[in-house]
Order: sequence, then C-alpha cells, then structure tokens
Amino acid sequence: MGRIFKCAQRLKVIHLFKEDANIKNTKHTIFVGVLFIFLLTGCFGEDYDVGVPIAHLQTGSKINLQLTEANVSWRSSSGEVDETIDNIEEFGSAQDEIRVSPNQKASLEFKENEENGGDIWTDPTIKASLWKNGKQTNIDLKDSRQFHFPTNEGNYVLEVNLIDSANKAQYIANIVIDKTSQQNEVTGGKLPKFTFMAMPTVKKINSDGLVFDNSYDEVCWNNCSDDSTYKYSEIHSGDVELGDKLLIEWSEMEPHPTEVNLHQIDTKDYKVIEKVEIDTNTASIEIGVGEENSNAQYAIEFLWKEGNEIIGKSMLNFRLE
Repeated sequence: MGRIFKCAQRLKVIHLFKEDANIKNTKHTIFVGVLFIFLLTGCFGEDYDVGVPIAHLQTGSKINLQLTEANVSWRSSSGEVDETIDNIEEFGSAQDEIRVSPNQKASLEFKENEENGGDIWTDPTIKASLWKNGKQTNIDLKDSRQFHFPTNEGNYVLEVNLIDSANKAQYIANIVIDKTSQQNEVTGGKLPKFTFMAMPTVKKINSDGLVFDNSYDEVCWNNCSDDSTYKYSEIHSGDVELGDKLLIEWSEMEPHPTEVNLHQIDTKDYKVIEKVEIDTNTASIEIGVGEENSNAQYAIEFLWKEGNEIIGKSMLNFRLE
C-alpha cells in the first residue's frame, strides 16, 4: 500500500501541474510526458515496503530458531525501527539457551517480515561473530551462510549483522557448546531428545539459501502408541512459480529415520490423498512445480522404528502457492 499511495501522490502532482500551466507548446507537452513516464517508472522500481528481516539459526538442535533483534536502525514506508542495546554480550546471555555440539555445523537464514509488509531485501552484507568474556571472534561464513561452531565447550553470544543499503539490523543468540548434545543414537530403546535432533530443511533451489515456509512437528517421541495420530491443517503457503524446484533434505538427522513417506494433502478436508514411500538410502528429494501441483500441500512423515514398533514420528509440512 505504501508504494501505491506514494505513486498516486506523484501522479496527482503531475496532473495538477499540467492543468495549472495550461501547456499548449508541443515541446513542453513532450517534456511533461517524459517526466510522467520517468516518475511512473520510479514508482514501480522503488520498494517502499521492506521491513526488518527475521533472522533464523539452523542447527542440529532446533530448526529455524528465530534470533533476537538487538541494535536496529531501519527505515521503510512500514515505519521506522530504532533499537539500542548498550551491552550485547550481557543482553545475549539473558536469552534462552541454544545448546549445540562442539564443531557443530550451522547456517544463518533470513526471511521477509510479513507483519511489516516487507518484500525480500536486495544483496545484503551478512557478518557474524561470537563473544566470550568480552572477546569477539569473527565467524567465517561459507556458501549459503554456513559455518561451524568452535570445538571448545562453554557459553557464547552469537552476533549477526545484516546491512542493506542504509539500513542495519543486529541479531543475537545465547549459545551453549556442550558435548552432551552429541547423543545421536538409540540407547536402551530410546531416541535422543527431540530438541537434540537435527531437523529437515526445505529450500527453493537457486534462492540463495532462503528457507521455504514450512512447519516441523513432533507427533510422538519415545512414547508412541496406536493413538499417536497426526491432524493435518491449513498452513501458510510459500511462493512458487511454474518451473521452480524445492529441495527437501534430512541428511543431518542422527539417527537416520527408518522410514520416510511423502503425503499429498487435500486442502479441502485435509486428508491424505496420495502416499509415496521414499527410498531411505537417500536423504533428500526434489519436488518440481507444475500446473498439476502449483497449489498443492505436502507432508513428509519421518518414522523411527525398533523392529515393527514405532518409537518416534515427526512431520514436515509445506504448501505451494
């Protein structure tokens, strides 16, 4: 709405200018016409509605864990955001703990802030570092903003900075590096804690590592029964175009699921209309977007079994639009 309103204001100004000046000279008329087109082009070219992005940390213990905003200076037609934190290490240490393993792989992911009416920002600069006892250590971000946490155990504060033109946003997280988070096998018939398990990811191929909207739910864990059913429901859809491809991966899951099933969900009554078993020798699938599934909803079911007994079940949901 901000873009439309500003464009309307500009067109109104041009219209009044033409009336008041009572332009009869052909050269002047051409000039005004060119100016009109130039301003109209500017209306479509500018992006007035880019809110503060939402930052997530993808680790083996949580999926899409939202980071906390710290120092922010952001201007858009959605409003102005100014936040100031004097001591980010102290502020970060007060946040909920995120427990990770030594040398654990992680990545940073950013999503548009829909509550702020924002579109995706353009070509931002991303920097990250860790704080411990007043000392800052820069993080070397690899492709798709991936990195590894240090091998030394202890408490750290993760600092992430996103810079886009004149706008700046800083995010923090309270990180605890702990060897006990490395449990990754079935012990005594029990899976590791669900929050210690790596989670699947959904990304649009060639989208610079951006996460595709999804939800991931625990259905039952270490206490499954015949009553452990899952109720599908309407979920927020991700934007796709014909010809796009989605990549769903679960290679980081330890232990690996015993069985993986792809469900297509009827968006009218939210019942399973098709079920396809996925080869467990692979840890990823691609879904292409065509006319037949451009508005489809999917769920991927992950099962962990001991013999014929289900000891863990989780569900990854996503919808195309």
